[in-house]
Amino acid sequence: MKIALFYLLLAAAVTLWLGSLLPIIPTDLWWVRVADFPRLQTSIGLVVVLIGFLFFTRRYRTPATTAATITAGVLGYQAFVLLPYLPTGTDLASDSCPVDHRFKVMVANVRLSNNPDSRLIDQVRAADPDVFLALEVDQKWTRALAPLKNRMPHTVIHPTGSYFGIALYSRLPLDNPHIEHLAGQDTPQIVTGVQLPTGEVFDFLGIHPRPPHPSQSALGRDAVLMRAAFLLRDHDRPGVVAGDFNAVPWEDAVAMMQDVARLVDPRHGYGYLPTYDAKSWWMAWPLDHVFYEAGFAALELERGRAFGSDHYPYIATLCRVDRQRSERPDAAERETLESARDIISRARDQAEEWASN
Repeated sequence: MKIALFYLLLAAAVTLWLGSLLPIIPTDLWWVRVADFPRLQTSIGLVVVLIGFLFFTRRYRTPATTAATITAGVLGYQAFVLLPYLPTGTDLASDSCPVDHRFKVMVANVRLSNNPDSRLIDQVRAADPDVFLALEVDQKWTRALAPLKNRMPHTVIHPTGSYFGIALYSRLPLDNPHIEHLAGQDTPQIVTGVQLPTGEVFDFLGIHPRPPHPSQSALGRDAVLMRAAFLLRDHDRPGVVAGDFNAVPWEDAVAMMQDVARLVDPRHGYGYLPTYDAKSWWMAWPLDHVFYEAGFAALELERGRAFGSDHYPYIATLCRVDRQRSERPDAAERETLESARDIISRARDQAEEWASN
């Protein structure tokens, strides 16, 4: 009986080892990339099996000690990856921001199949964002969200019959708002300028790429992230990118995106703040994001309440600041830029091949 329990524990450990280390492999395969998502959950599992192996060290000294050592090593690697996104008590920027430099961005993936009711609109009204980005919207959702135009009259509304409809509602005036299909992908993304009360305009991108999935690799998603980063990088004015990235912040693709545009993730050093899955207390990770270039500072981050979607709303209050150099992360290496361009090129080639078939 005890030997059976030991081998059962060992099988669980091997599964967790593989799940933890698979994302190291540089590939677009969906099942490798999604292994990055549940790192916190696999870490908890590793703690459990490590404790289990300690109980077996007297009876099966060598194999149990070896397995415990490997488990501890993998757990250490997980801690290295996750530590920047665990609550550390780090404060965000001071809230002493002039009113005309302050703005609030709210992101909500409404879930296409979710029946619209007052819960989301009530949250939007209570949060009172300056910019509200809604994802997975169709005609029924745009009708339900129409009352928001009274407060946020500047809009970009692009419903689709798929999971990738997108809509932007803004209290602040928009400059040249339009839809783009980044990196040749079939999912619409919003590109616009947003004018602050000071008269200054900053770039805003609202994005929702396709997730890694059994029917598709992560290539298209990564290409959208890279192309969004280059759009911000190539503009002189500062920018913000927000949306459901279908990626967790510790993924290599997200790190590359940040390097290309020198983006700041306010979660870094602040907290995990999972936004998916709102229907599960266990399988929860951060998929919704608000990143910004130098020239902004985060004043507040919060997660909204469940409203029937599988995502929670994500809300970031930002301040336009002048500390350009002190906030700017290190410039991307040439190799990073070339790798990002290669991802975009391969994704475009793939999209053209699919379109021709």
